[in-house]
Amino acid sequence: MDDVPLERSWLLHTFILPACTLSPLWWRFLQNLRQCFDSKQRWPYLGNAFKYMLAAEVAIFGMFDPSVKKHPVWITCFFVATLYQVWWDVFMDWGLLEWNEDEVTYRYYHSKSGGGGRKGLFWWWPYKLRSRRAYPHRWIYYTIFIINFCLRFVGMLTLIPPVYLSRRTGLIVNTWYDPDVQLFVGSMAASAEIFRRTIWALLRLEWEVIKTSPSPLMSGKNEVDIPTGEDDDLLDLLEEETDMKPMAISSSSSDGGGRLGFLTSNERWPSTSLGSLSDMSNLNGIQILSELCAWATIFSGIAIIAAAHREIL
Repeated sequence: MDDVPLERSWLLHTFILPACTLSPLWWRFLQNLRQCFDSKQRWPYLGNAFKYMLAAEVAIFGMFDPSVKKHPVWITCFFVATLYQVWWDVFMDWGLLEWNEDEVTYRYYHSKSGGGGRKGLFWWWPYKLRSRRAYPHRWIYYTIFIINFCLRFVGMLTLIPPVYLSRRTGLIVNTWYDPDVQLFVGSMAASAEIFRRTIWALLRLEWEVIKTSPSPLMSGKNEVDIPTGEDDDLLDLLEEETDMKPMAISSSSSDGGGRLGFLTSNERWPSTSLGSLSDMSNLNGIQILSELCAWATIFSGIAIIAAAHREIL
């Protein structure tokens, strides 16, 4: 009996390629579960674990059943998974945007006075680029964001192998399009993903430096040199300014209304309720481990379902 060529090997297409695709996502998923167990905090570790689980399930269904990539459900899940990754990049990994409370307050009062609010293309956007920045130009952040946004979609497609072994015919079938074009596009996509990860790391490293730095690095302007003897007085003044939070307007306002419809950045998401949902310190080790095992079971269970309904040999 002739040996089966490697490219038509059942073992290759059913186990080895899926394992190579899922193993990086699986191990990052498990790392986040371990961090959740050690810190006894659900957020942000389970949120990050969900990001890897969602990307893995989209990839595994696209790998085991290539025809599903034309289905609206798979396309929707693909966009949701990618947009969730972009959201995580911007708000969690980079801390790129911060709540523009002054702008929201201005728009509220201006609209109440009949002024119509602030004009412009992004008048509705309540966020602004964070004030603490290490790089001197704002365009650097916007450029990295746009490139990362576009290449995130390309990176998701690189998780799906370019060919698969058809279960019905036993032939090698191209996943996307013409093999010559696919080879060129696949090489370009892999190079683009390396480039995306490089520029992603620039903002990730910058944000880690800012979070661990005791004083602001830059705020979009030139740094201010502070005399050595005035450091303590300046820090005390900054602490006093930080403690002065805007208060919600009571019902004694002139318009006779009750509490305003907007809240401060600290009030929008009450720390007590979110903290109680995230905190796992009241659970013992067995309870925490059982919850995390449920997450791992969901991850592997969906992958098994995809494999059971596979269209590849």
